Amino acid sequence: MYQFYQRYFSATKQVSWLARQATAQRLEVLNYLMQWEVTKPTSEH
Repeated sequence: MYQFYQRYFSATKQVSWLARQATAQRLEVLNYLMQWEVTKPTSEH
């Protein structure tokens, strides 16, 4: 039973780390797109 919990916690720890990485990546992409949206109208004029 202890081994099961150990495996379960290590698995969820990995998943949460991956989720954090994915969130950080999404925020980076969003930030990049926001900057592009801001600079786009000024480059058109």
